[in-house]
Amino acid sequence: MCGIGGIAYAAADDVPPVGQLTAMAWAMAHRGPDDQGLYRQRGIGLCFRRLSIIDRHGGHQPIGNEDGSIWIVCNGEIYNHHQLRQELRERGHVFRSSSDVEVILHLYEEKGLDCLGLLRGMFAFALWDQRKHWLLLARDRLGIKPLYYTVLPGKICFASEIKPLLVLPGVKADVNLEAIDSYLTFRFVPAPLTLFQGIVKLQPGHYLIYSQGKVRVKRYWDLPLPATSTWNEDASAAYLLALLQETVRSHLQAETPVGLFLSGGLDSSILLALAAGEAPVRLQTFSLGFTRGDRPHHGFWELAEARRMARYYATQHHEIEVSPHDIPGVLADIIWQLEEPLGDPTIIPLYFISREAASDVKVVLSGEGADEIFAGYEVYLQPWQRTLFRLLPLPLKKNLLASLAVRWPADLPGKNFLRRATLPVEAWYRGVGLTFNESERANLYGPGLQQALRRLDTEGAARAYFPSGDYLSPLEKMLYFDIKYWLADDTLLKADKLTMTWSLELRVPFLDHRMVEYAAVLPPDFKIRGKVLKYILKKAVTGILPAEVTRRQKLGFTAPITSWVNNELHAFAAAVLQSQQFRGRDYFRSEIVEELLKDTRPHPTRGRQIFTLLVLELWHRLFIDGERHLSAPHVAMGEGI
Repeated sequence: MCGIGGIAYAAADDVPPVGQLTAMAWAMAHRGPDDQGLYRQRGIGLCFRRLSIIDRHGGHQPIGNEDGSIWIVCNGEIYNHHQLRQELRERGHVFRSSSDVEVILHLYEEKGLDCLGLLRGMFAFALWDQRKHWLLLARDRLGIKPLYYTVLPGKICFASEIKPLLVLPGVKADVNLEAIDSYLTFRFVPAPLTLFQGIVKLQPGHYLIYSQGKVRVKRYWDLPLPATSTWNEDASAAYLLALLQETVRSHLQAETPVGLFLSGGLDSSILLALAAGEAPVRLQTFSLGFTRGDRPHHGFWELAEARRMARYYATQHHEIEVSPHDIPGVLADIIWQLEEPLGDPTIIPLYFISREAASDVKVVLSGEGADEIFAGYEVYLQPWQRTLFRLLPLPLKKNLLASLAVRWPADLPGKNFLRRATLPVEAWYRGVGLTFNESERANLYGPGLQQALRRLDTEGAARAYFPSGDYLSPLEKMLYFDIKYWLADDTLLKADKLTMTWSLELRVPFLDHRMVEYAAVLPPDFKIRGKVLKYILKKAVTGILPAEVTRRQKLGFTAPITSWVNNELHAFAAAVLQSQQFRGRDYFRSEIVEELLKDTRPHPTRGRQIFTLLVLELWHRLFIDGERHLSAPHVAMGEGI
């Protein structure tokens, strides 16, 4: 796990200043405190920060091939590097290290761009081909590792994070107003956009070639679509278990201690059960619970379940407790590390648990992705619940239900369900993080923002991410959308940034591409059976987990943000969102924000909306206004806001 960056020029004789490359490397030093490397040549400059996990005493980057015509820097891990190395040696390639990254270099020599389809792992790399005078940037299939770039006159600049780009001459921290609409819709900004003008993300499963001043971006991988076929349930469950075992084994490769984020729920318990028998030393586990008034916060406390699992598998267990009073003093620092505003409350527990784990290990496993590939969120039950409407006569569905949806009181549950019942999934589903709907955003925006966004169709652009095919079920379309649209830019963005804040490498076995591809083609009733979510995953692990784990109700690794916003954090949120600084931006209508703040009833939507606006404002102050002091603890007291 590392940080990479660099500058490539259209002109063959230009060489990047060493000071710029050094500044880029230092801006992401937290990603790699163990080593630093630079490479400068005509047309190219590469910089690198290293967190040593594999080949700790070798593996220095940048790495060049035998004749120095190809150079590479890479962030990530290649889990099949042993197999690839052997095959390449048999074809005459000579290796100078045991590094998994050197395998990519020689594989590119052998296969060219086709090398991408042979890599198994998480990666973002930059490869300079001196003979072709081109730069190749590539990102792994699911987007586990980030990669940003900006195109300036005569050159392209890239890095693992945004801050290394902001230190370069000609790169300004200006707001991309169009991206605000995406952020308030989904609570994240989907690739290739960022909230910075001119800075974009390379999309997952894509590569970029920069040559002669031109940029070409192309997709090399897509999520497979299910085909009509007959599946044997028992055989599928058995194969899934074998695949899980092999995947976890490959993800334990490390020359340093490995830990596990343990919630006590299904996904992390599966990883624990499989890793405990494979890890060469005693596994370390880390769990977090929220408190209120020195007592467990009801509904957000899994320490007891996690403790039982840790005791069952004899791990070295660590526990962290977080109260709402801990949040204001660190929220600005969380946003600074994320670099992109993310209105996802899970950023809070992830920050604290990563800080704790980094004191003991360099690598942690986590269960991210299982819910998206096996259908673990309750929203995925909606297609099942809507089946009853298919039995109704068509006129009734179109007229009566639509009429009910209009007349249904806004404060009673079920209004959105009635509205959606008559629509195809593409018309209403926008992912599990939907925050402000279209009418709410239109009501919220001030005149200036409305003018800037007048031709923008954010939700229309999102619809384009749904797969085509009438044979696909609504569930299959929802899962495809979430994997392709929000997984990388919400779940995986925070997973990378907030672990690397503490020089901690996070690995996500459920998002091994073979696992994802297998899950994608399984039939819908293998994922949801009746009201049972993740049915086939639970069936596959029945014999290796205590029975109560597969039956336990899902809590999710999140934070009680609505409760906090309505209580302990209300004064903090109000101080920020009622400040003259916030109002002076004229992004939003003050009276609408006031209504959100005054409605302190426990309402999940309102709480998420307030938190989303709060994160956006703090991001603006940190990155656009340059108020670095917000990271200091005095913000908890309301000073300077």
